Amino acid sequence: MGMKIFLILFFLFSSCIITFAQSKVVIGMTLEDVNKLYPNLKSTTYENTITLERPENLYGLDDTWGYRFEGGKLTWIFFDKYIQEINDTNFRKCLSATKHLINDYTRFYGKPDTTIIGDTSFIDPYKKHHWGYNVIEARWKNYENMKIKVEFTFMGGKGQYSFLVKICFFDKDYPYYD
Repeated sequence: MGMKIFLILFFLFSSCIITFAQSKVVIGMTLEDVNKLYPNLKSTTYENTITLERPENLYGLDDTWGYRFEGGKLTWIFFDKYIQEINDTNFRKCLSATKHLINDYTRFYGKPDTTIIGDTSFIDPYKKHHWGYNVIEARWKNYENMKIKVEFTFMGGKGQYSFLVKICFFDKDYPYYD
């Protein structure tokens, strides 16, 4: 009985740590500040930007957090998980992960300013053709000078489909939030 309680508490506690490990980093931090929190991250440079990458698993979705810097300041934080294998199981996995993330972020950042619920059912594009659709999205317009968006989209076009779970943090004045 004791081991069962320990495992339950461990998984509950570790999921909070995993989900909010990124929350230590905020828009406007310097490259040096982020490197202190997460030393030895993979770094890429493109034109006048530097992007640090940190792998993480968010509710069963393995991918990488990206931290984009311009002029030495953090301007964009992102996590983009694409899944190319289109089936009901993967759809439900993405939907569940996105709902968990929205719930976690709501507890941490407060109620979203906007929540958009699209079609939350899986429509097999090989049985019923479609061009993809928005599934679920939540937006925080100004949490400590950051815009935050969590979304799940079923992307499609020209016979190519993918599921996309995306988390973005921008400066509150970022114009292309929608």
